[in-house]
Amino acid sequence: MSRTTLCLATAAGLATASCALMIARYHVLGEEVKVPLGPGTWKVTLVVHGRIAGGEARLITGMPLDFGHQHIWKEACRSNEFLPKPPDAKHPERHQVLWTERPAVAEGPFRAVYQFYCAVNFHAPTLSMSRLAKALAAAPQPGEGLQAEPRVESSHPDVTALARDLTSGLDNAQDQVKALYQHVSQEISNEPHTHGTGTGAVDCLHNGTGDAAAKSRLLVALCRNRGIPARLVTGLALRHGHEQNIHVWAEAWVEERWQPMCPTYHYLGRLPPSYLVFQYGDAPLVRARSVKDLNYAFLVERPEAGGADAESASSFKRLLTRLSFYALPPAEQRLVEFLLLLPIAALIVCIFRNIIGLDSFGTFAPALVGLAFRDLGSLPGIVVFLSIVLIGWIMRRVLDRYHLLQVPRKAFMLSLVVLVLIGGILAANYHDLPATKYISLFPMVILTGMIERFWTLEVEDGTSSSFKTLLGTLTIAATISLFLSLHAVVRHMFRFPETLGLIMAAQLLIGRYTGYRLSELFRFKDLIEESVVRSP
Repeated sequence: MSRTTLCLATAAGLATASCALMIARYHVLGEEVKVPLGPGTWKVTLVVHGRIAGGEARLITGMPLDFGHQHIWKEACRSNEFLPKPPDAKHPERHQVLWTERPAVAEGPFRAVYQFYCAVNFHAPTLSMSRLAKALAAAPQPGEGLQAEPRVESSHPDVTALARDLTSGLDNAQDQVKALYQHVSQEISNEPHTHGTGTGAVDCLHNGTGDAAAKSRLLVALCRNRGIPARLVTGLALRHGHEQNIHVWAEAWVEERWQPMCPTYHYLGRLPPSYLVFQYGDAPLVRARSVKDLNYAFLVERPEAGGADAESASSFKRLLTRLSFYALPPAEQRLVEFLLLLPIAALIVCIFRNIIGLDSFGTFAPALVGLAFRDLGSLPGIVVFLSIVLIGWIMRRVLDRYHLLQVPRKAFMLSLVVLVLIGGILAANYHDLPATKYISLFPMVILTGMIERFWTLEVEDGTSSSFKTLLGTLTIAATISLFLSLHAVVRHMFRFPETLGLIMAAQLLIGRYTGYRLSELFRFKDLIEESVVRSP
């Protein structure tokens, strides 16, 4: 069997297997290939709006925790005025998005949307989910959960008097918590949610009324006054309304566990599974800088459940569901999404270099630069990248006078690139420019390697050839950025990772292509036309 036949047979086998697996998974899972469905699945949309008031506006929005039997997937952030930065995977207990103002955005109204799917009865928590749940359910450290806070005035005389009166004659901590809860739940009237700083525990006590956050602060203050560790929990009560605001409840450390208490909807000891946890503590869920009229609200929807539930599903369907990328923690989902896009970027590089005939610096450097451009989503990133390469090229010309060995020369060049980037960061900060958003995304090794290749090509083939290759690299990177920025491409790869087989099949076929490149046909068109005219 010839090599060409072997490549054709292997490519056909990969394509057939990929298509068969996609069809089989869709036949078994149905619409759950796109979004896992079930009685505990919800779609939540957070919309934040306000006005940019000058300066470099910033926005921070909380995200639900992925722990225990509460699983999050398919998170998406979008805004025309802000650029979202994914949360730090090293701190899963602080799950939040940092939004920075996009370049050239004028003062005025803005809108930011964060959307996700969640399951509040997830039956197969991952190791990271179980680890975080164990950490959050651990016993408080000595003195933790007992201190007074700005809006939890546990040492206030009025709070002390009420707590002493309500727990008089009760020695058991469980009985004390129950008495304090019943008073706040029954004697303090409910109010609608209010944005802003919120009502503190003392004001709620004096007014005899308060929203969910105020009543929970009062309950926490009463518990802490009696020496019972307590904390606030911020989240959503998914079943309580289609359009709703954030919900706050309390937890007290009683009988070696954190006992939940919701004085607004009258739950003690056990909450409905539809309670979704965003964070622990009294920090605002949405906060901003250089922003006016900040407001936000949630839209809670139930996706249509079209399949069998977990108990009646076949073993093969349960296996496919367990192996789904949606079962991964959010940080791992984003990593898998990035890895799935790399082969597509490599395929685009193959098409440009082997079919079109466009030169570039390296094989995978344009792919990585294109993915960096995709994250930036704007022209300034390309300008910053091009500027750094050209500045490095000038420094490389100066460095050539020293005639250093290759490895020390590249190491010294890397140090120079780092110095240029640090200088750019300082200059941008001094002039209040947003260039620092783009500099950190370019790997230093790629920049150093491209500068070295740029210089080598100039020495061997001339300045014109080196700049032509640089233009080809930017063209390939920009094409990768534009194509991989299409949400349809990202969604398809995440839902049907079997498409990798089709991509690999295409790469095999291109690897055996030995015909003319399109650029060569353009270069030799006069010769081709002449040969056509001479042919009988």
